[in-house]
Amino acid sequence: MSFDVSGSAYDRFMGRYAQELAPPFADFAGVREGHVLDVGCGSGVLTEELARRVGEQNVSAVDPSPMVDSCRARVPGADVRTGAAEALPWPDGTFDAALAQLVLHFLEDPRAGLAEMGRVVRAGGVVAGSTWHFPQMPLLRTFWEVARELAPAARPETQQFETLEELEALGRDAGLEQVEAAPIDVSTRYEGFAELWSSFELGVGPAGQFYGSLPVESRDALRDEYYVRIGEPEGAFDLPAQAWAVRGRVPT
Repeated sequence: MSFDVSGSAYDRFMGRYAQELAPPFADFAGVREGHVLDVGCGSGVLTEELARRVGEQNVSAVDPSPMVDSCRARVPGADVRTGAAEALPWPDGTFDAALAQLVLHFLEDPRAGLAEMGRVVRAGGVVAGSTWHFPQMPLLRTFWEVARELAPAARPETQQFETLEELEALGRDAGLEQVEAAPIDVSTRYEGFAELWSSFELGVGPAGQFYGSLPVESRDALRDEYYVRIGEPEGAFDLPAQAWAVRGRVPT
């Protein structure tokens, strides 16, 4: 799935949730010191949080999209590179921890992605990943419910994990030890429905790209039904979301 968009577009759409998720996800991974890698860094939301904890000079980041330019600007002292999660451009055992925030469901082979993260982390170091739990992510769940009624062939957000146990099994299959998975609840505030809906119009991710592919009349129908199902909000409102996170250690 292409994320050939600007960092500012991503931040308006999903970055606002990523901003809330980054601190508790970094806490879940136990990041307090050391040399840390942000895999699938996007515009640099998690990269910035990691830099606050360990210093920019101790943070590296990688992403295959043009958003790496925004990450470089956001955290100028970090080592930010263009690359894929499945083929990281660092030697074995370079890092004390590697984190991938909201990336696992976009990987064609998330097991291979976690295993590659484990390769670049030292023995005993931490590998952690997270994904949205889409049934409790109303921003996207509601969008795809309506989209599939308008266009039954519409594909939802890519890979979805059914249980936390499935996520733990993924970590073990990737060669990690002491694997644990847990939910992380966040929310974001919109000043009105127009602010929420305009974020879909930016073309970010599967939802934004699907929306952009529709004829105008279908876009209007999708917006109107979405508004009803989201509760017809008037004025400012909060929208919750739940991520599922998994962590494990590289075998010693």
